[in-house]
Formats: sequence, C-alpha cells, structure tokens
Amino acid sequence: MTDIDMVAPKVDPSYYADGATWEQDIARRNRNSRALAWIVAAVMSLVAIASLITLALLVPLKTYEPYMVVVDKTTGFVEVKRPMAEGPLTQDEAVTTFNVVRYIKARETYDPKALKDNFDLAELLASGDAARDLTELYSPANPQNPLKVYGTNTVVSVSVKSVTFPNNRTALVRFSTEEKSATSIITGNWVSLVRFRYTSTPMRNEFRFDNPLGFQVLEYRRDQETAPSPGAMGAQRS
Repeated sequence: MTDIDMVAPKVDPSYYADGATWEQDIARRNRNSRALAWIVAAVMSLVAIASLITLALLVPLKTYEPYMVVVDKTTGFVEVKRPMAEGPLTQDEAVTTFNVVRYIKARETYDPKALKDNFDLAELLASGDAARDLTELYSPANPQNPLKVYGTNTVVSVSVKSVTFPNNRTALVRFSTEEKSATSIITGNWVSLVRFRYTSTPMRNEFRFDNPLGFQVLEYRRDQETAPSPGAMGAQRS
C-alpha cells in the first residue's frame, strides 16, 4: 500500500485579519448602541424630572378668584362685583369714575337753591348730543322742564349704586333718585348709558379749573329700572 502524503491547503493570513476586524466592528457597534441608548434614556429622564419640577412650581400659582354677586332687593338686578383682590382702582379708572358720577349727579339732581350750579357743571361736562339734550330739557318750551315739573318746593337727590365700563368709552351707571316734597317722598331706580371722551380742545382757564382733563359726555340715555316707589308721606306723583 502506497503512503499518500496529505498536504494541508494554505490559508491566506488576511482571512483571519478580516474575521477579527468584523468581530471588532460588531463589538464596537454594540457598544455604541448601548451608549446611545443610555444617553437617550438619561436625556428623557432629565426632561421628565424638569417637567415634574416645573409642574410643582406652577401648582401654587393656580388660584381661584372669588367674586361677589349682589342682588338689588328693589329691582332684582344681579351684579357681579369686582374681584376681591388687593389693590386700588387704576388711576385712569378712578378718575373716569369720578367724572361720570359727577356728571350724573349734576344732571339728575334738582335743588332750586343749586339749580344754576348743577346746570352749569352738567353743561361744562357735556358735548354733542348730550349737550343738546340738556339744553332742550331746560328749554322754556319743554313741558317736562324740571322747573315746571318740580317747582320750588321739591328736591331730587341722587345716589349712585354702581359704575361699570363695558369698554373704555362707555359707562353703565345704576343709581336711585329720591324726590322729596312737603307731602311725599318718591324713590326711583334708574340705569344710564354714558358715552364719553377726553378732549384736548382749548378751553378757557375757568373751565379748565373745573374740568382739567377735558372730560366730555357725548351721549346720555336714562332708562327706568323699576316703577317709582311712593313713600309714606304721600301718593306717587303721576
């Protein structure tokens, strides 16, 4: 039997080098994937923690503003008062409220002893339609002229209940009047719509003393809120 020499095939050394390189690439990719996963997880954890901290800081800021709802016993009118928050009225709102109330009282008050002063003030604070309406009201030809209606023995006083501002050029005023004569006391409840503006039109100095900011009522409308209520001294005037 003849012995046959077995010769092993030669393997290219680069084969083993390529295999080692492939294993290293796989291992490196696995390490990179794990590192990326940890980084993403860490970032998401930080975002979650930051969100929780932000929420915890915002919770104390959530407040409930209480409102006072007032029902007028006479008229049944329901009014939501200002929020019960600390702090005064703004300067502009306070000044405008003062001017609106001053106009209402000057126009609606009737006192024979102060008739001219009230008329002059109402005239000073009025312009446009409001000024024309005031002039027509006190016209001698008007049968509803307060001088003819009330005479010299009746006084009408005004009590303002509330002033609200639907917008920055309109005021809604609720007020009551008390008409007192020698024989009767009659109470009326009213709501007035006042449209106003502030003007820089030149005025005489004497007018500026009484109206330094140029407040002017452009339109004035008064509506009765309830029927007049006669007092104990006498019957209601028709």
